Amino acid sequence: MPGHRPSAEFDEDDPVLKPPNATFLLYIGRVFLARLALFLIFFTVILQMLDLLNNSSDILAVDGAGFQSILRYLQLRMPQIISQFTPFAALLAIVTTLAGLSHTSEITIMRAAGMSIHRVLFPFGAICGVVAFTHFVFHETIVVPSTDELEFWEANEFRTNFDRNVERRTDIWIPIDANFVHIGTAIRTDDLVTLTDLKIYAFDENAATRHITFAQTASYKGGQWTLDRGEVVARAGLSVTPFTAKIWETSLNPDLLFALSQKEDRTSLPKLVEKIAQQNAARTDTRETVSSFLGRFSRPLSTLVMPLLGAIAGFGVHRQGALLIRAVTGAALGFTYFVSENLLLALGKLGAVPAFIGAFFPFAVFMVIGFAILLAMENQH
Repeated sequence: MPGHRPSAEFDEDDPVLKPPNATFLLYIGRVFLARLALFLIFFTVILQMLDLLNNSSDILAVDGAGFQSILRYLQLRMPQIISQFTPFAALLAIVTTLAGLSHTSEITIMRAAGMSIHRVLFPFGAICGVVAFTHFVFHETIVVPSTDELEFWEANEFRTNFDRNVERRTDIWIPIDANFVHIGTAIRTDDLVTLTDLKIYAFDENAATRHITFAQTASYKGGQWTLDRGEVVARAGLSVTPFTAKIWETSLNPDLLFALSQKEDRTSLPKLVEKIAQQNAARTDTRETVSSFLGRFSRPLSTLVMPLLGAIAGFGVHRQGALLIRAVTGAALGFTYFVSENLLLALGKLGAVPAFIGAFFPFAVFMVIGFAILLAMENQH
């Protein structure tokens, strides 16, 4: 036909065709970003309300607690929810945006104009890249400190006035010197460290329990630990030896104790590196810490996979299924990614798989799956 321009000869630099394409791409970006913000606000509000209903009685049960305590809890808890659900909100925003464009035949028009699937998805990928970077910075600068403060506040039973300089940890489990140590509460002030509800499980060369030491309290002074008011239960003969005071010979010093008991989700990246070095020096298990460290990078990257997995919602061939089925399929692929990511990270922390594999294997695999889906859809058109 006269004037017909085959898509194979489509010139992206054509001054006539380029402005509409650029305008349309900007339009897609705005729609996607608006829906991303809408989904993120929806998840944050709903989950924050449910979480507040679950914890409000404990917060308000403290003497002197009131509306300010509720506001403080919201301020500290909300960043965690935003960080946790950002990739999932991006997935739903991509699926709904592409499904909407497919339903109104706008994607068909773009494809007829000679645009490839990769170029149609470019605005999604660009925004997801910015979101991933922002997510990483937001998590490290806001979520980690707020999580640390919230867990410290919870450890102090939501009291309205307490000494923030007093470091407090609860329910600590530490493997050290062929022993396994459980500490109910550890409190450190400027010049004193006190432990309560202490249990020390000693093992023999066959990994069988040799004896268990119970102590009501323990204190660190003069470079050594002193156990107070406890007993030693030996496996052989089930003998019980009570004591009033007993020296605890261990390589576990207060600095190492509070470093090993520091939870990864409330620790900055430099502190995590320092913790790994301390664990290596003490020859303790580093698998959980290393997996958590790598997971801090892999989780924000998950947003980059979402445009590839959600693309099926907008580019599937109509005769192969209804639009709703394609949208559900795209969302299901993203959900499968999140399940795989959490599973592999958990396996990495347990040492069942190498830490690097646990952190980045789902990202690599689903990237390959996403590009394979795109190539298949390109070949169908």
